[in-house]
Amino acid sequence: MSENSTDQGGFRQLVNTVQYPVIIQTIHNRIHGNLHARENERIKDALNSNELFVAITKAQIFDPEGVVELKRSDFMAINREHIIWIIENKAAANPLGR
Repeated sequence: MSENSTDQGGFRQLVNTVQYPVIIQTIHNRIHGNLHARENERIKDALNSNELFVAITKAQIFDPEGVVELKRSDFMAINREHIIWIIENKAAANPLGR
């Protein structure tokens, strides 16, 4: 079975995604990390999908003001209903400003 094939149960083993470095404000925290969207999708498309959660990797979780770092996590899933705002963090994508 190839990586992109579907098994008999309808479960796809691998979903190809694009990572967007983002800053997310939720009800209780500010989160810096990489949002994963399906190939050829924008951040907006990921937020408007039927999925209840968005996948974030390399997450840094801060207090609501974004000042005090509370935790780091390799992966987290955020309920879309808890997102207040989200912006692309272009500084993280290009830390040297090039």
